[in-house]
Amino acid sequence: MTPMTPQKLAQTRILDVNALARNEVDLRTYPHRHLVLVARPGLTHSGVTQLMEGVEYLCQFGWELVNVTDGNPLFYAFLRRR
Repeated sequence: MTPMTPQKLAQTRILDVNALARNEVDLRTYPHRHLVLVARPGLTHSGVTQLMEGVEYLCQFGWELVNVTDGNPLFYAFLRRR
């Protein structure tokens, strides 16, 4: 899978937690204050667990959780950069 470009991320403002886990995105150049992290449940993991792992990771870099929602089957975390 190809890395998400900064331009595409800036347009959609939605980041798949798998791309984050594979280190395919660099949020240092992300121009917006808000971001949506999305996770899908899998056979071997819970979407919520995977989503919260992504949130915990991003908290180290100045992002804070604003809200979480269940989009059935997707899970969304809305984050804000401090």
